[in-house]
Amino acid sequence: MQDIATELGISKMTVSKCFKNSQDISEETKRIILKKAEEMGYEYKRRLKYSIAVLFSEVYFEPNEKFYSGLYKYLQELGWANSMKFSLFYVSREDEKRSILNPGVDKFNGIMFLGQFSRKYVMHVQSLGIPTLCLDFSYRGVEADSVVSDSFRASYNLTSHLIDKGHKKIAFVGNLNYTNSVNDRYLGYYKAMLEGELPLRADYRLDDRDDKGILQQIQLPTDMPTAFVCNNDHTAFLLIKQLKGLGFKVPEEVSVVGFDDVIYSEISDPPITSAHVQREFMAEQAIQLMKRRLQHPEANVRTVTIDCSIKYRDSVTTCPII
Repeated sequence: MQDIATELGISKMTVSKCFKNSQDISEETKRIILKKAEEMGYEYKRRLKYSIAVLFSEVYFEPNEKFYSGLYKYLQELGWANSMKFSLFYVSREDEKRSILNPGVDKFNGIMFLGQFSRKYVMHVQSLGIPTLCLDFSYRGVEADSVVSDSFRASYNLTSHLIDKGHKKIAFVGNLNYTNSVNDRYLGYYKAMLEGELPLRADYRLDDRDDKGILQQIQLPTDMPTAFVCNNDHTAFLLIKQLKGLGFKVPEEVSVVGFDDVIYSEISDPPITSAHVQREFMAEQAIQLMKRRLQHPEANVRTVTIDCSIKYRDSVTTCPII
C-alpha cells in the first residue's frame, strides 16, 4: 500500500480505504488506485469475494465489434472495487442451440449474459440455480435481473430529429427479430413516422445482415430515401461508404444516423449523429444488481433501463429540395 501511495502522491490511508471499499473516497479515486495497483503487479486477494462468469455469444463475435467489448472492459475495471472477478466465456452458435454449457461455468457465484441469448438457453442456464443477469436484453416471463438501454426512446428521438430537418423519405436499416434492441429501435422509428404522418413503406425497411448474422451490403430501394436510421454505428459507417461509392454526397444529398456511439461514429467521414449508450453506467448497474442478487437471493426481479442521449454530428443536414 505504501508503494502505491508513493507512486500516486497520496496517503497510505487513502489506499487502505480503497481496498476496504470505503465510502469516504470517490469511485474515481478508487479506480485510479486500483489501476496503479494492477500496473505495479499487486493484488489484494482478500477483496475478491465473488466470481462471475460472463457468457458471450458467437453471434456477436466480429473482428471489429466495439459495443460489447467496451461493455466487458467496464465490467473488468469496476469489478475489483466491487469484490468481483469476471471471466469471459465464448459460446458457439451450436452450443447455444443445443444448450451445452461451457465447462466450469457451474462453479461460479453468478452468471451474466453479455448480449442477447435465446430464451431457451437462458432458462437452461438458470436451471443451475446460480444467480443470473441479462445485460442489454430482457425476456418477458424469464425471472432474471436485467440492464437495458432505452432503445425505443432514443430511436424515436433520432427519427424525430430527421423529420424536424425536413426529411420525409426515411428508411430503417436493421434485421427485425435479430435482437430485442433492434426491434425496439424499429418501433421507435415507427412511432416517429406515425406522429409525423409519414408512410411506413415496405421498401424502406432494409436488412443489414445475412441469415448467419453477418453484415452485408445493403440493398438500396429504387426510390432513394433522403435519410437512413441505422440500428448501429457499424452499419451506419458501412452504409456511408456504400453511398459515397455510388456517388451520393453525405449529408448534402443523404443523411444517416447510427446507434451506440462507438468509435465508428467518430472515424466516419462525415462523423455520425448517434444515440450514446452509457456503457459504463450499464456496467455499474449490472454489478450492483448482481451484488444485490448474491446478497439477497429472494429479492424481486428488477430491470434497469438506461437513458440514451443524442450526439449530434455532421452526418445529418436539412433535407435537400427534391
